[in-house]
Amino acid sequence: MLEAVQQLSQPDTLGLRLLPAIDEALAERNLTRADLVERVWATAFIQMKGAFDPLELPETPMVFFPVPMAEGTLMARATAVGCLAAIGLQAVSYGSEENGELFVNLVVMPGEGLFAEKSRKGMKGHTDAVSFPVRGQTDPENPRISPSPDFVCLSGLRNPDDVHTTVMPLASVLKKLEAGVIAQLKTPQYSIRSQKTFRVGMQEILGDELVLEDASLLFDVRGQHWIRYSHNCILVDDEAVGAREALVAFEAACVASISGAVISPGDILLVNNRIGLHGRSNVGGEPGGNSRWLLRTYGLETAEMSENHRYPDVPYRLYP
Repeated sequence: MLEAVQQLSQPDTLGLRLLPAIDEALAERNLTRADLVERVWATAFIQMKGAFDPLELPETPMVFFPVPMAEGTLMARATAVGCLAAIGLQAVSYGSEENGELFVNLVVMPGEGLFAEKSRKGMKGHTDAVSFPVRGQTDPENPRISPSPDFVCLSGLRNPDDVHTTVMPLASVLKKLEAGVIAQLKTPQYSIRSQKTFRVGMQEILGDELVLEDASLLFDVRGQHWIRYSHNCILVDDEAVGAREALVAFEAACVASISGAVISPGDILLVNNRIGLHGRSNVGGEPGGNSRWLLRTYGLETAEMSENHRYPDVPYRLYP
């Protein structure tokens, strides 16, 4: 088990070691990694059912981190790293979120307060690390700011009440919007705050929350539309009526475009953070015990990133 933990501390190396076995499994289904890459960039999410065996789990934790040491959690983490490697991505974290942990627990938290309440409630559609630039762009104030993740990877350990993870395919959302609304979303006229899980870390690392001014929410990238959006992090001037109306229309189109996926124990859900928004239905229930438990990590294509984007002591951890 200690050897497995050591390998997970170098996820890029682990991912490469797993590729031959992944290639063999794909070949049995007449597929290649190139086929996988094509599929994941053409759809908002892919669910791999029964991707690992979640054996010998402890009680569900009641904190974001650390992930408890157990055979089931090790299998979940190694499988997630392998899935990301198979589509040409590295598993990454950000130093400003949850202590820079590569994997975090998504669980119901005890007590009261912002994070405890949020852990029980449903979540609207959003993309993760919304204030970070999309890959291929640079933060206008600080070029060291890393790109947001390409994919959000969710691994199922427990889900006794079949809570739905919701996904809103961007293509479906945009079909419901008029051309004028789409043009407003592409216009650099929005301010974007950091999401709550990043704000404390931003204060510690940058001295202030990362806020992006005069930002676009929708981009044309190699023949696709990419999105960054989180309903409670997007600010717009009161006088910018068209920009505000576009946000209202976009939110309504997201609600009308929801697909649902129940992440069962052993499942991996890959959500494309560029062409899909994700959320969840209400969780409820009591913390601990056998309550809902997912693990989350991020995947990013890192070939064109500079060393400045990484922390030298933990290469998978990105700045800030």
